[in-house]
Amino acid sequence: MNRAITGVITTILSLLAACALAQPLVEVGEPFGRLPLVDEVLCGDPNDPHEFAESAPGVSSIETILGKRCRVLPSSPEQKGSAYFAYRIGRGKGLKPGEAYVLAIDYPEDKPRTVHVVNRGCEVFQGFHTGNALGDSMHGYVASNPESLKLPLSGSYRTWRQMFFLFERFYPLKRTRDDLNRPEGPEDGFWVIILRPDPADDPTSAGPAVHRIRLFRVPDVRRLYLPVRFPPDPLPRRYIFVREEMADTYAESTNPRQASPGVDMTRFFEFKAHTMRFLGINTFCKDLLEFGHNQGWDAGDDSWYVPSHDPKRWERILQIAAQHGLTVLPYYEYAGSMGLNRVVQCAPLKGPGQPYTGIWWGELYHADVTDPRTLEDAKRLLDATIVRFKGQVKFLGAWFRNRVSHIPISFADDVLARFSAEANGGQKVTREMLRADSNLLERYRNWWLGKRKDFFLALRDYLREKVSPDSLIFWTNWTGEPGPPLDSGKTVVTDDIDLWKPLLPQWWQAVSLEELLRTDRYLRSITRYPDTWGSDEWQHGEPRADVESYRDTEGVLFTYPFHRIYSVSRPEDMDAFRTRSGLAMVRMYSLNEHRDGGILGDFLSDVERVGPFCMAAEVRAMAFGDPFYLGYLVGNTHYHGFPEYVRRFNAAFLALPALPSRRLKDACSDPEVVVRMIPTPGNRFGTYVAIAHIGWRAKRDVRIVLPLAGRVVDAVSGREIKPIRTDGKGIVLKLSLDACELRALRILAPSTPPRR
Repeated sequence: MNRAITGVITTILSLLAACALAQPLVEVGEPFGRLPLVDEVLCGDPNDPHEFAESAPGVSSIETILGKRCRVLPSSPEQKGSAYFAYRIGRGKGLKPGEAYVLAIDYPEDKPRTVHVVNRGCEVFQGFHTGNALGDSMHGYVASNPESLKLPLSGSYRTWRQMFFLFERFYPLKRTRDDLNRPEGPEDGFWVIILRPDPADDPTSAGPAVHRIRLFRVPDVRRLYLPVRFPPDPLPRRYIFVREEMADTYAESTNPRQASPGVDMTRFFEFKAHTMRFLGINTFCKDLLEFGHNQGWDAGDDSWYVPSHDPKRWERILQIAAQHGLTVLPYYEYAGSMGLNRVVQCAPLKGPGQPYTGIWWGELYHADVTDPRTLEDAKRLLDATIVRFKGQVKFLGAWFRNRVSHIPISFADDVLARFSAEANGGQKVTREMLRADSNLLERYRNWWLGKRKDFFLALRDYLREKVSPDSLIFWTNWTGEPGPPLDSGKTVVTDDIDLWKPLLPQWWQAVSLEELLRTDRYLRSITRYPDTWGSDEWQHGEPRADVESYRDTEGVLFTYPFHRIYSVSRPEDMDAFRTRSGLAMVRMYSLNEHRDGGILGDFLSDVERVGPFCMAAEVRAMAFGDPFYLGYLVGNTHYHGFPEYVRRFNAAFLALPALPSRRLKDACSDPEVVVRMIPTPGNRFGTYVAIAHIGWRAKRDVRIVLPLAGRVVDAVSGREIKPIRTDGKGIVLKLSLDACELRALRILAPSTPPRR
């Protein structure tokens, strides 16, 4: 073959490749607009050319649903165990690592369904559920606090969208945490896996059904940043932060033989900053201690903490946060340093040298907050991770969380001696005396709770002296990922008792949502000492949340754990956690670890409700609690599946100042529309109004009466809103509200300064 013919063939092949990579612009929907379509899988077409796999031959089928063909994983008592189907997407489509993409999945909203999506392109597991499906699995090794509510079904197709950043190397269908290599790269495309958990885990789910999977390229992610309009200075701001438990693990491996990490870790944290700007999250949160272990900062002393394999990671993260204008909140699962634990020992009531619980790997370290050396150790930790970087970024404060017996009530001899001297008139107290006298034991516990408060206050004062006078300490009291269980944990809260009673296994109970909200049952479940069993001492390893001791405290906040609708529907529950610095709330996800039954090798998944319902809990939190700080404890990278609704809520939340509000009970006759008024000092910046629609269906022309005078503007967009009437009784507005929507307004008095 001569050179001319070779050249012609090469040219033709190049043209064919260029045509193959041609990416038509397609409307993706809010907030993306038109994006280049990279690839498309028609799941309902048995002849679709994409590589296909399923957990067992014939486990999935093709059905016509709402007039379109879908691939379905049926879920009913006849099916046993977990199952999946999967498609390889993007092969030969010119995928580029480090670029942003959108994964879009079209699904029918015809029945209650739970769908878990595994995106191997970024190693993220996320799920969603429709109707009265539970979403989170019932039978995990921690109680998932299941709730089943009759969410409306649209009877049409919706699209789940996930914006993500592509890794450099990918796992195949199955992986384990010990896998050393990711054998695939962008030229291979990556697997998108649709998983159905064991039907016994989610009895009302009909199983996943997917019509189409599409992959879009995002040419410029900065164009998608959410423009947040914060309140003008000097009004205090609200903050949103997210801690991702397993995200780092899925991106890399600390094993020195690792040949193909998923992505360079500096890029990985750059992806996070871009995602935060996209979703409207204004605070970069990173775990620096996980179960007491160093997660990427320079301790400077190998005898103090085991050194990280990447001790400069935290410094690089701070540089990224500064470049993006993000506030920073470091997170610590503090259990005392390795050096401290050599000289300060904790002991359960049963005696020294014994564990508090049967989870030995979580009890490698303990911190005794009654010992002055522990406070000095914790200050040293803050020095190494916050104080030394003062001025480089704005630190919100420090977030501490208890894990298995990390900060337990200690009954060691020296602690008993401190109690005897400080709270028992110098009379010696022994473990035997405490076991025999319940009143004495309760006095001891209360004394210890006071010492814990002193510890937090001292850390607050230290940060305020060394870093910023408004530094905060956040404390999350609960070890389990989903938060403290309601009663025994074997409870389904529902608005359809008759449906659920025959579905529940032995020892489980169905509880009416309406009846539950008439009681303080949830508040009691999150403020009591936990249940224990056998020789374990969970009640001492996870001491109760004595929130009543912090009501008049400034600068130290117990985070209120929320997740289900029942956790955000009683103002009294959230008010119990309010302090002089406001209310901090943290949404705790169930993770659903290992609920794949091992068929994917390693699995965890954060699950949301669909569409606008994904922010239902946050909207209710604003309606009935009005938090200043919203945190999230998630399992892996927080690439939320319904970003349009997340962005809408976050923009409204952050547009409101962190100032006390009061509910206007007569502002709207619709009980599902809650109106809160937030005055600014001296009315210098007008009055802010938060309108929270907690209903499941959109409403038009909702009439709202505000006892105010002035010009009304949307606090998010800055656009003026014309009232339908202004008279001596105030301002009358008509607004159209989507399901589960938060709106932020600002009433500008004539003397109110213009917005900068």
